[in-house]
Amino acid sequence: MEILSEFINSYFLWRDPMIVAAFTGAICGFLGVYVVLRRIIFVSATLTQISSFGVALSFYLEGIGLAVFSSLIGPFALSLILTMIAAGFYALKRDFSRISREGVIAFGFLAASGGVIILGDRIASGVHDIATILFGSAVVVDPIDVYLIPGIAVLVFIIHLLFYKDFIFVSFDTESARLFKYPVRRLNTLLLITVALVVAVATRAMGALPVFALLALPPLASLYITENLKLVFLLSVIFGILSAVLGYFFSFVLSMPTGASIAVTASAFFIIALIWREIKQ
Repeated sequence: MEILSEFINSYFLWRDPMIVAAFTGAICGFLGVYVVLRRIIFVSATLTQISSFGVALSFYLEGIGLAVFSSLIGPFALSLILTMIAAGFYALKRDFSRISREGVIAFGFLAASGGVIILGDRIASGVHDIATILFGSAVVVDPIDVYLIPGIAVLVFIIHLLFYKDFIFVSFDTESARLFKYPVRRLNTLLLITVALVVAVATRAMGALPVFALLALPPLASLYITENLKLVFLLSVIFGILSAVLGYFFSFVLSMPTGASIAVTASAFFIIALIWREIKQ
C-alpha cells in the first residue's frame, strides 16, 4: 500500500509517460493483429530497427557538427522518412530474384541494428542514448509526444475504420480481392504505411523493444483466447494498453528499465492466454 500511495502521489512524474504508453499500447495492439495474421512480424521488427537507426543517425549528425541538418530534419522526421521508405519497399517489392523475401527482411533488420550500435559508439552522449533508443525509457517523454502519439493513434484508427472491410478483404483473401478488382497493392501499401507511421513515432518516444513487443504479443495472446476477429482486435487493444500501463507501473515502483518491463508484462499476458487455451481444451 505504501508503494501504491507513493506512486499516486507522484502522478506529476508519470502522468505524461503513462498517456504516451497507453496510446502506444492501444494502437500497436490494434495494428499487431494485421502484423501477426499476415505473418509479417519480422517486417515490424525490421521497421522498429530502421526507425531506431533514423533516430541514432540524427543524433550522430548533430554530434559531428551538422547542427543545421539536425534542426531541419530532427530525430522524428529522419526516423519517419527512413521507416516510410522501408515500409513502401517491403509493400511494393515482391520479387527479389534468387533471395527470399525473408532474407531481405533479415538483411534490413541486421543492417539497421548494426548501424544503430556503430552510430551509438560515435555519439558523444554515449551508450545511454542508444540503450534508450533500443530498449526504451519512457520515464520522461518529450512534451510534444503527449499530443503527437494520441493524435497519430486517432488518425490511424480513423483510417482503419474507413478502410476496415477493404483491409480485412485484401489481408485474408487476396486472390478474391484481385478477382473483384480491388487495388490490392495500394491497400497493402497504405496498411503497411500506417504501421510504419506508428512505429516511427512510438520508437522515438519509447524505444524499439517495447514497440515490437506491443505489436506482437497482445495480438498473439488474443488469438489464443478467441477466433472471433472483431473480439481479437478488441482484446489486443486492451492487452496492449494493460501491458504498457502495468509495465510502466512496475518499472516506476520497482526501478526497472521501462522498455523491458513493458515487454515482460506483455509476455505475461501471452503466457496467461496460453494457459487459458490449454485449460479450455
